[in-house]
Amino acid sequence: MPANEWSEQYGPWALVTGASSGLGAEFARQLAAKGLNIIMTARRRDRMEALAEELRREHNVESRVISRDLTKSSACDEIAAAVEDLEIGLLINNAGFGQVDRFHKQKTGRQTKMAFLNCVVPVELTEKFLPAMLERRRGGIIFVASTAAYQATPFFTVYGATKSFNLMMGEGLWAEYRKDNIDVLALSPGYTVSEFHEVAGMATHLRKAGATAEDVVSLALDSLGKVPSVMHGRWNKFLMNMGRLLPRKMVLKLSTKFIRQMIP
Repeated sequence: MPANEWSEQYGPWALVTGASSGLGAEFARQLAAKGLNIIMTARRRDRMEALAEELRREHNVESRVISRDLTKSSACDEIAAAVEDLEIGLLINNAGFGQVDRFHKQKTGRQTKMAFLNCVVPVELTEKFLPAMLERRRGGIIFVASTAAYQATPFFTVYGATKSFNLMMGEGLWAEYRKDNIDVLALSPGYTVSEFHEVAGMATHLRKAGATAEDVVSLALDSLGKVPSVMHGRWNKFLMNMGRLLPRKMVLKLSTKFIRQMIP
């Protein structure tokens, strides 16, 4: 899609959560390259301000930085208030984190924060910005799910469950609003090089493995408006499709063996 068509369908502003690093920062870069102005929200203001300057210099777009901890219950209301003067045509629900370990060994409250950030926040932000898109009869929303969304993930249990939520949310809204010219997509990355692995507490040798954020985001933007969901990587697609054919007990055993290796 040419840059002018991106602006017509998804402009003039895109809102990206978790924009200080990883997929979020890459979404900001690639959308700015398509001519969209970028609203970035995450906790680390310094990183986002540096990125905003990069986008202005390289793509001549505007940016607005909103430093918020999205696990706080008031954050979505504060973000909506901070951008009420802007027309947001594209929402990237990217912010999220995982934690690998046995459920009872994880810090009290961290799993609850994970479920809130990964599930509740995308619902709240979609509630706030979808109605205006419907009035304009144009727009788009991306939910970042995961290959973990396709089966139970022992030792990564809550994270996998939240990503199943994101997958179903994206696909369901795609079906609801496709005739209203609102493009919705659920994106399922596999292993991607980012800070995610470190935050999740994965074994050190796994932290630099995987696809690049550039490739994953490029796939998402190429797929938006064409399909309800997309998974990055042929090997990931093969494994997930095989998993649907096997008995669930067998899939759980294989998943357990694989994810156990992530624990340091």
